[in-house]
Amino acid sequence: MFKKFHPKDDVSGSTSLKSSVQRGIRSALLTQYPFLTQPAYRDPSAAAPLSMEEVAVADVPEAADEDEEDTGKSSKKKGGKKGGGKGGGKSKGKGKDKGGEVAEAEEEDGEQNVLDEIWPKKEALGLTKCHDRISLYTLAGTPLFFNHFDGPYIPTLKLLHQYPAMLPHVRIDRGAIKFLLAGANMMAPGLLSAGGALPDGLDKDAIVAVHAEGKNHACGIGKMAESSADVKKSGKGVAVEILCWIGDDLWKVDSIGL
Repeated sequence: MFKKFHPKDDVSGSTSLKSSVQRGIRSALLTQYPFLTQPAYRDPSAAAPLSMEEVAVADVPEAADEDEEDTGKSSKKKGGKKGGGKGGGKSKGKGKDKGGEVAEAEEEDGEQNVLDEIWPKKEALGLTKCHDRISLYTLAGTPLFFNHFDGPYIPTLKLLHQYPAMLPHVRIDRGAIKFLLAGANMMAPGLLSAGGALPDGLDKDAIVAVHAEGKNHACGIGKMAESSADVKKSGKGVAVEILCWIGDDLWKVDSIGL
């Protein structure tokens, strides 16, 4: 798909997507990749939320002290009661506002999932249209996903390296690595040999991460040409259609479009 991709020649235009379109894409991604619905990682040592709570709690005794002082003054002065009431109400209002801000911040933190970490809700997603009806979806110019025509959204290989659990894994043997890095489709024997691995339960057209024997990270992303059951049954033919791989022209693009 990106074997001969040249941004200067193969890009027809870039635009920022409408909010309604972005919501549709976000919903489709969450449906297509359940991993993206998982809670985003939070550093246990992060102290920012605790400090906000401490500030809010620290304000409560001060407000109470002010109320006591105002109440004492009101017993001595006739007009003090009215003034104390206003002061107490004002102080109470401040405490409520600060508490509300903390609650809102905590609620927002609680709603964060992996997709929000990759693509923050307040950030606009860009669309770059390429040759052969290929669309690249970017954030601040960085490609995140792509698709062909109305097909499924596929993460870039660089994004997959950051979130390797996003896709199911298949593994090819050492002999197939050179063919993968040339952009060739992966044949069944390369997955069914001693060095390969093909998990059960993969449907036809499922998007998979293609790993290689002896390598830690995915070397490519592909689409199952047949279900894993059918591949194991036949033992021959194309098993995975390769969509992108390390070293292709998309891999070389760090920024594109908007």
